[in-house]
Amino acid sequence: LGLYSGLGPTLMVAVPNFSISWVVYGSLKEYALEDELFYNLRKVDIDTGKSKLGFLLTLGCGAASGTLSTLLTFPFDTVRRRMQIQGQHFRPEERVTGINMIRSLLKSDGIKGFYRGITPEVLKVVPMVGTMFTVYEMLKEELMS
Repeated sequence: LGLYSGLGPTLMVAVPNFSISWVVYGSLKEYALEDELFYNLRKVDIDTGKSKLGFLLTLGCGAASGTLSTLLTFPFDTVRRRMQIQGQHFRPEERVTGINMIRSLLKSDGIKGFYRGITPEVLKVVPMVGTMFTVYEMLKEELMS
């Protein structure tokens, strides 16, 4: 397997993470465009008169969606990382399955163990996903005009 070892578990985390992030972003965007609370953070397209998210609102919706998706998928990411690391440090007969890894983590650290390292992850995700959606909206606007 070599280069592709860990691809399955990585996809099992990445696909739900991005799916949740896009769905949450779409919902937050819709809410922000409809709610008067965010009126001052919107901008209006001069040509069409349609409201759009402003820069800060886009950044905020993206950051919030990334944070929520990370909070929901981080336990699976923790298991994935531990399984990949055991592949480097243990002989094949000493390695445990995903289910056994979950049981072991629950037994030794409880639920808290699944969220070990969440702070640096969120510190990474907030600017990364906020920027991703901001760039997405800017490129979409540019390509559609």
